Amino acid sequence: MNATALLPSPGQGFVKAKFLAKLYDTTEPTIYKWAREGKIPSVRFQDTIRFDVAAVRAIIEGRDAK
Repeated sequence: MNATALLPSPGQGFVKAKFLAKLYDTTEPTIYKWAREGKIPSVRFQDTIRFDVAAVRAIIEGRDAK
């Protein structure tokens, strides 16, 4: 399965670490570690952490977020 097939539908910009872990073939703890270290942006909603797919893709894939 390619990464594009895993992208959320429009309007579903914030996702869980599990989604990003699958997208980038890594683990959830790694996603949380990158967020703690400031390598990828994250947002806390009450007791959960979410990630803006477009912003994370821009950083990981070396592009500017649009």
